[in-house]
Amino acid sequence: GAKDIADALKVNRTLTELNLPGNRIEPEGAKEIADALKVNSSLTFLDLYNNEIGDEGAKDIADVLKANPMSALISLSGAGEADEFVKNRNRQRFLDTLNGNEKAEFARLRVMFVGQGRAGKSATVRSMLGKPFSPEWDSTVGADVSESVVNGSSWGDETDQIDFASALAVKMMNRRNEMKPSSTKRMEKSPVVAPLPKSSQTVMNNPEANKGDQLQNKGHKLSNFVDKDQNKKDLKRNSSVKNDRPRKSPEEDIIREYDEELILEAHERKNDLALSLWDFGGQEVFYTMHHIFLTQTGVYVLVFDTRELLDVETREEAQKYLLFWLRSINMHAPQAPLLLVGTFCAEIQSEIRGVDRIRGVDKILRELSKQFTSQIVANEHLVFFPIDNKERLNIQELRKAIEFTARNDRAMKQEVSIRWMAFLDELLSHKKSKSYLTMNGDVSHIASKFGLSRQEQEMALGLFHERGLIIHLTATETLRNIVIIKPQWIIDALGKVIRDSTIHVDMAQYERTGLEEDAQLLFNKGIATRDLLGYLWNYDQTEFFIDLMKRTMLMSAYTDSDSFLIPSLLKENKDMGAVDTRCVVDFSTTFLPHGVFQRLVCLCVEYVSRKTSFDDSIRMNKNYARFPAFACQEVELVEDPSQQAILVSSSDVEKVIPIISSMLLKINGNVMGGRLKWKVLIDGKAFQPEKAVEIESPTLDLDVFLESL
Repeated sequence: GAKDIADALKVNRTLTELNLPGNRIEPEGAKEIADALKVNSSLTFLDLYNNEIGDEGAKDIADVLKANPMSALISLSGAGEADEFVKNRNRQRFLDTLNGNEKAEFARLRVMFVGQGRAGKSATVRSMLGKPFSPEWDSTVGADVSESVVNGSSWGDETDQIDFASALAVKMMNRRNEMKPSSTKRMEKSPVVAPLPKSSQTVMNNPEANKGDQLQNKGHKLSNFVDKDQNKKDLKRNSSVKNDRPRKSPEEDIIREYDEELILEAHERKNDLALSLWDFGGQEVFYTMHHIFLTQTGVYVLVFDTRELLDVETREEAQKYLLFWLRSINMHAPQAPLLLVGTFCAEIQSEIRGVDRIRGVDKILRELSKQFTSQIVANEHLVFFPIDNKERLNIQELRKAIEFTARNDRAMKQEVSIRWMAFLDELLSHKKSKSYLTMNGDVSHIASKFGLSRQEQEMALGLFHERGLIIHLTATETLRNIVIIKPQWIIDALGKVIRDSTIHVDMAQYERTGLEEDAQLLFNKGIATRDLLGYLWNYDQTEFFIDLMKRTMLMSAYTDSDSFLIPSLLKENKDMGAVDTRCVVDFSTTFLPHGVFQRLVCLCVEYVSRKTSFDDSIRMNKNYARFPAFACQEVELVEDPSQQAILVSSSDVEKVIPIISSMLLKINGNVMGGRLKWKVLIDGKAFQPEKAVEIESPTLDLDVFLESL
């Protein structure tokens, strides 16, 4: 009876839940159970409903719980006075945890799906979320962000706003209650687990602090909100501040309404993992934009079509895209784990010698990826994960591999404080009315409420950016001033302009609005008019988006204030004629990512327009640019992907190269994480520019940089 149960509880250290409703335990039995609770520290749920224990039995249990601070009970029912005591104690523990200094792991990570267009990335994301296969699903424009809560085979599509501070507090409470951490189910073969990067810097990010005036969401230019004098004062003041969090005053206590259901739900979901799934558009036109959003930490999933890798007619092109992404991921996130995922495998397995064809794909991939093996997550005896989204082939295995890789990634081991989570909660609470906040306006005010120093603000924002909750670009002081709290908002805005005209453009909509000529100019020649941009952005935030694109070097002013060049939309021209190859900027020791040449063209156009009157005889296409009056001479630039090089032609190349080199240094520091390597060759001999502009900091404002050339 009750005594036997009580005797077992005294020695058991693993039982967490005990349901005893309707067992006629009565007061005597309740006393036996109370004696057991004096020493038991593992039981979290106890149901004594309908056991007629009476006030006496309830008091015995309550007295014991009051005297045993080690009790782990978070839910007690059917014990009257004791029930109320447990609720009150949990309420106090919850509030104490909210305002304590304890830290815990933030179980959230980005998973980035990349690859060639039409390879099946979106279908793979839908499969991960348990959604049906749709052969008519539209191609991704820019990127799509989905949220998921993962626990084993279940990948829920998470759409509700989470109270991060409360969830972390409950996690800490549960952790204290457990004698040892719960173990998760492991795969038979452990995938590669990448070490945590030494720096939290991400693409287009820099860890230094930003200073700027408050910016309201009314479509202003970013450049209007940087107070350079205040920057110097803030830097001087912050240099003397210790890293310790300032002592909080009583009014800074974190207030949350206690909810017993929250405690119980959090206990049930204690092993849940939140994943932010980023599905990047695969068309080449988007690659220049992707550099802004790729991060150093997270899990990368490189998706490819196995049929194209096996077909001799498409193999070379498929290998080119795979190699591009392998190099790009390695440059942006050299320590992040990478899974190779081959789609349409049901088709190749159904053919004769299907197993041999899978091995054939594996052989090609091993040769192609041999210099990236330290990042690649193994799949038993294969280097890739063969799946089929239509037939649901190996989908569950891929889910397990991604979950295991994410849970064991070192980035997941970083612990955060409740105050960081409360800071995050309040940032995201503004999403209903705003799309972005400003550092020296809303963000600094919110951070001060939770006693966060300037350094802690930057660290917290860097973490939230890496985990996919916000976008905080820190390449320049102006960009750092903006904290975008709706990532999909900025992605969609850029994707309305930068898109593949052969797939994503409906010219009929422009005909109806009288903007057909403007649209033709944009999608054929890469020239955007202010009227068209206003229409695409619904005449909301137009100046903000223009300034953002200019400062991320996706756009430059062109001829006048009402037209803009977007080099990633320029078309290819294979009939350029002969180009002088005397000067070569050679990137072959690493590689020349798509987007470097396009940003170089942006900077050159801005430079020419500032130094001379704009010459409309400038000629440009996808891989070529000609400037008749660049540093008082004609200059031609050619991107040569086959040689991983940029060719520079000029009558006085020694005068031009220092300017070009300075621009490449700026692009490397702001966009490529400083990982690009190149050498300048003139007449086949190494040339070191002596007068290249020294960039003291990659955060140097773009306007200041251009004026210094």
